[in-house]
Amino acid sequence: MTTPVKKPAAPRAAAAKTTTRTAAARPAAKTAPAKAAPTTKAVAPAAPVYEFTKPYKMLTGLDNSEFCSKVSAHLNAGYKLAGAPTMSVVAGKIYVGQAVIKESNIVKPKAKSKSKAKKK
Repeated sequence: MTTPVKKPAAPRAAAAKTTTRTAAARPAAKTAPAKAAPTTKAVAPAAPVYEFTKPYKMLTGLDNSEFCSKVSAHLNAGYKLAGAPTMSVVAGKIYVGQAVIKESNIVKPKAKSKSKAKKK
């Protein structure tokens, strides 16, 4: 079996023709309208938003200033510390926790009435 031999392609006329243009002969490049440089404002990181409606919370996190700020924010919102803080080390990182309560949000059961009906 013999494989058919391909004929070489004919040279293209455009490829054989080379021309050079001068700068005056080149069409002017279209330029986009000048855009105003985007302004970058320094945006401060948003402060975390905490929910202060629950009567009891267990605050947890890494032992850093962010955790201290979280506990301070809850104390400023009327919460009180409940119990001792906890601390554990996992993979070289120190995690802490603190329970807090807000007594104003605790629903107290209504007292039973002590009305005694006299039986005759």
